[in-house]
Amino acid sequence: MTPRVSVVVPTRNRLGTLRRALTGVEAQRFRDFEVLVIDDGSTDGTAAWLRAERPEVRVLATGGAGSAAARNAGIEHARGELVAFLDDDDVWRPAYLEAQVEHLDANPAAALSWADHFEVGPGGRASRPDTRALLAYASPLVRLLAESFIHTMSVVVCRRSAFDDFGRFAERLAIVHDLDWYSRILAGGGSFVHLERALVGRGVPGGLVTLHRRWFREERSVLDQAFAASPAQRMHERMVRAYRSLFFARVGLAAGDLAFGLLRLGEALLTSPHWTVAIACRT
Repeated sequence: MTPRVSVVVPTRNRLGTLRRALTGVEAQRFRDFEVLVIDDGSTDGTAAWLRAERPEVRVLATGGAGSAAARNAGIEHARGELVAFLDDDDVWRPAYLEAQVEHLDANPAAALSWADHFEVGPGGRASRPDTRALLAYASPLVRLLAESFIHTMSVVVCRRSAFDDFGRFAERLAIVHDLDWYSRILAGGGSFVHLERALVGRGVPGGLVTLHRRWFREERSVLDQAFAASPAQRMHERMVRAYRSLFFARVGLAAGDLAFGLLRLGEALLTSPHWTVAIACRT
């Protein structure tokens, strides 16, 4: 029987957290799903462990091609009408899939549903981030480009047809392939719905801070592409670019990269002194 949901879990040398993530999947109250683990070049025995301990899981290998390629491989082999993504260091609460499927059923025009999450630090302490919109935005696309409000793909369940309508993940992007895909959906006329329940525990990442320069370059290319595809939103471009430059100024300074941080701060002020001050006063 064809499953309703395909759960796609990319992993690479994260066997310890993968065990916990899959335990959370197994605890779901909604049961009509399949699990595809995409082994992106692991050398820690992930594939052997899955064969021995999780024989019901479909295992695909991508040989270290990166997260976007791993997700695309999962999509290629997914049999479900819906696709749910789960990072290997995140955990779903038992009601997660049930709530997401019900939410998409209630919103048949939506391409995807995204839920709220709580963050889990190294010591296991959980906290709820504030994901409310900082400003009033003209459109969901403008808000997405300014705030990048979906913090992990583990909170996303989408229709399989969205990949036919808007394309798959851009494998040239190592970090922001998710932001790129979301922006293509919104620029192409698709829509999101928000499930306002914190049903996902997100392992607090640290790696992106050390890759902030690449993160910034990739995100800038996404902004360029999004505004080129959505000329009606160009009037908001200065605000968005000031917002993101200020964001990366803070990331760079927190990482001890003084030159990068100060350059981004100057860039924000040159782009829009008004929006830089307004945003800084709200964050």
